[in-house]
Amino acid sequence: MFKPAVFVLALMLTGCASQPGLQLRHDLEQQILAAGLQPDQVALVVLPVAMAGQSADNTPLVQHNADLLLQPASTLKLLTSAVALDQLGPLWRGETELLADAADLAQAWQTGILTKPLYLRGKGDPDLDYAAVFTMLSELHNEGVRELRAGMVLDRSWFSPLLPDPAAAPFDESPRARYNYIPDALGLNQQMLQLQLRSDANSVHLRSLPVLTDLTLQTELQLTDARCDQFNADFLVLQERKRPDGGIALVLNGEFPRNCLHQEEAAWLSRDTLWQLTLSQAWRQLGGRLTGPVPIASGQTPTDAVVVAQHFSRPLPQLLQQLNKNSDNGLARTLALQLGRLAPASADQTQPDTVQAAEQFVLQWLAQRQLPTEGLVLDNGSGLSRLARISASQLAALLQYAWQQPWGLDLASSLPRAGMDGTLQNRMRTTTARDSARLKTGTLRNGTGLAGYVFDRQNRPWIFVGLVNAEQGVAKGRLLLDQWVEQVSQF
Repeated sequence: MFKPAVFVLALMLTGCASQPGLQLRHDLEQQILAAGLQPDQVALVVLPVAMAGQSADNTPLVQHNADLLLQPASTLKLLTSAVALDQLGPLWRGETELLADAADLAQAWQTGILTKPLYLRGKGDPDLDYAAVFTMLSELHNEGVRELRAGMVLDRSWFSPLLPDPAAAPFDESPRARYNYIPDALGLNQQMLQLQLRSDANSVHLRSLPVLTDLTLQTELQLTDARCDQFNADFLVLQERKRPDGGIALVLNGEFPRNCLHQEEAAWLSRDTLWQLTLSQAWRQLGGRLTGPVPIASGQTPTDAVVVAQHFSRPLPQLLQQLNKNSDNGLARTLALQLGRLAPASADQTQPDTVQAAEQFVLQWLAQRQLPTEGLVLDNGSGLSRLARISASQLAALLQYAWQQPWGLDLASSLPRAGMDGTLQNRMRTTTARDSARLKTGTLRNGTGLAGYVFDRQNRPWIFVGLVNAEQGVAKGRLLLDQWVEQVSQF
């Protein structure tokens, strides 16, 4: 028997179920609890993207704790990237300069000898590596210079302070790891050197890449019967000892398993030691004359020094591909410092702390665009921080604003593609979200996040921001966030 009331109710339910986000809103709290999390440990915003010509409506389709300030982990890199694209511009490149005294250089073209120092002035070049140093010195060598009698002055004054505080506590137990690199204006290869440790039953052999002539690798390691795959290089104690000829002996103390091979890229050497060894190695390879390592000192470049050679990084959009797809903390921190350089000088014209200046600059940038700032803490701009705070609604508003900007495509294209590349390569590979979501990941010991754009079945873009802060938040939160992204992709 036909029942009109039941038929009408069925039609109403069918229509509601087809509305985007209805099921997600209905199941949200249940899914949070099922993941082993509490509702106050999770924030979520799903927001339709305002297309060209539309006014930006920041009313979420789905929201949960949208204004709760949480540790964003590396999703904070979206903010640093957006402000850099807007303020530095897509043509921006980092720069390093090699300079000399003009009269001394003119004389050296005749004698082959520079009697005054060379100056290496860093301007926060993210691509400054061993090959770049060799190329710059090649240009000097090609002019006929063969001897650097007064050595080299390293000029790090582009940022303030010149170097991080050596007394500052490390972020975690792996201060030598690449992800913990703290930038300076002359950051050579992010301070990374590859070291290989190989042992047999009785001894340990060390090698470095690149090979540095003035570096001796010495081991005072004790061999153990521990498993090779359980070795942790963070427990090694490093010492730099001056050799009689001016070179450096790097001495490793600690324990190492027998019959083990371990290879790791890390900050094995102090910054100035790495510079001295690299400059000496490159000069020797070019055929320059040396009686010992190139003498180095710290200082500022005279205003009348002339540029001998320059190195430029890749343009900003290419750097952002590395920054966001690989979640490069050092690069994000470097770009944040570049933003600090844009801040107005203090009243007494002294250079302010570049990290603090960057935070003030970014907050002003947001306020000028009427984007919410209350409670937001940028800290170092990378998200590798216990202090950084942002809400899901603040990140969502930023993503909405970015989509409308000429540089918005550069930002979106720098984000990992679900199941395809970057830090999302192995996530959501067998779901409908595969290659339909571009999202910045975030991971800390006690938190995880995803933020970016998700395209649904009709290829409509949605802003997605999900943050989880909890003990075991990564293990519990990742699957939950991935599940929500998949649901949005099925709208």
